[in-house]
Amino acid sequence: MHTNTIIMKALRFFPFALLVALINYGATAQTLSMSSSNDRHKISYRSDNPLQNFNVETRGKIDLTDDDKDIKSMSSDGYIEIEKTVFGSRRKIVITAEGNSIKREYYEGRTSLPFEPEGRKWLSEILPELVRTTTLGAEDRVKRFFAKGGTPAVLSEINSMSSDYVMNHYANLLMAQRVTVNDYPLIIKSIVDAVDSDHYRAQFLEYNMDKFMVDQSAIEAVCLASGRMGSDHYKTQVIKRALRDKNVSLKAMKSILATTTRMSSDHYITEVISTLLNQDVSDAVVTEAINASKTMSSDHYRSVVLRTALNKPNLSAASYQQTLEAVKEINSDHYKTEVLKQLMKGSLANEQLFTLVDLSSSVSSDHYLTEIFNEVLKTQQLSDEAFKRLIDRVGNVKSDHYASVILRSALNKPALNDVKLISILQNAGNIGSDHYKTEVLMASAPKVKVASPAVKDSYRAAAKRINSETYYGRALRAVE
Repeated sequence: MHTNTIIMKALRFFPFALLVALINYGATAQTLSMSSSNDRHKISYRSDNPLQNFNVETRGKIDLTDDDKDIKSMSSDGYIEIEKTVFGSRRKIVITAEGNSIKREYYEGRTSLPFEPEGRKWLSEILPELVRTTTLGAEDRVKRFFAKGGTPAVLSEINSMSSDYVMNHYANLLMAQRVTVNDYPLIIKSIVDAVDSDHYRAQFLEYNMDKFMVDQSAIEAVCLASGRMGSDHYKTQVIKRALRDKNVSLKAMKSILATTTRMSSDHYITEVISTLLNQDVSDAVVTEAINASKTMSSDHYRSVVLRTALNKPNLSAASYQQTLEAVKEINSDHYKTEVLKQLMKGSLANEQLFTLVDLSSSVSSDHYLTEIFNEVLKTQQLSDEAFKRLIDRVGNVKSDHYASVILRSALNKPALNDVKLISILQNAGNIGSDHYKTEVLMASAPKVKVASPAVKDSYRAAAKRINSETYYGRALRAVE
């Protein structure tokens, strides 16, 4: 008997416990969706379960009373309809502008009832919830809070909200008030702390970037806020927006680039630095950008940055030199070659050519060295000194085949004078293979025949270093 009593009590209690659980679930599992057309802004606020449904539709400008419990005024086209259904029981309020007054209607189910007192009571209960979950009356509310308590009051209200969209909307309205520059860092930190979505964080920072960029403390706050984002995509959006400001100081630029280098994606780091380099920036900024590129692990992306720098019109000699020095830190011979070939699309001064030849010592692949030297020979007007320095570097090429390719390419340059011919012949004599040594000498023979005695002496000296009598004979007969 005692056992049966316990069971009956449990069965009576269980439906009530289940009901409480379902109600609690319905109260917490709500979502907000919004849509708009040219003449109407519709807000739909719904639960994710069948227990309750909450819909709101508004049009025009609607102002609330200071306690957020009633509609104070609305524009001539103003309209608001609030409908909520809980366990099949539906209530609805419709408020419209009617001349200089406001018309209020209250419904339970399909039955129209007097607005007073039940309609007013329900409206006073539902509006405070509504204003924190939608943008209803947001502009007027922000002005009201700001007038009473300044920036902290508005931020406090924003922190009481749960929708990132609504918080972002309120944050932008706050920035439209007479906020002092000193408040910018607080606003940035508070909004980024409150908003979970990187999308809305980035949207807020980008929308107000013109204001933030006037103050170094605000810029630092933007950088810290960007660092809080998990998505490199959104970080990049924010940073690129900051870099579009034409009055960015060097100090601000350093802060922005420091934030950039902390991103994990070389792709996005490159996107930021390339955006910067494509602008009209000082040598100091180019220096910072090149230094930032050194943090990337990908040779491909580092080469993209350096090629972008080299493409800058009117790049100063100092920036040019620093860009070239950065090539040494690329590990891949392929990407080093890509950068150096990009470099040779313009005409290089002697000092730049000397630097390029020195840089070639960091390229270990004879194949890529040959590509570089052939490009120099094809595209550059070389002084005797620059030509000699380049050809002497051929002595460091390990492959006799590639050494001969470079020297024969040098012979194809028009108007070779005696100094340049002698340089080629001397280096031909240093080739170890009789076959390749003879190839170069025979290729030079037509020019040697009509050259000065000094050139002919250099030819014979190189030929004497051929060990094979067959190849030696061929070389001598070529100049007879």
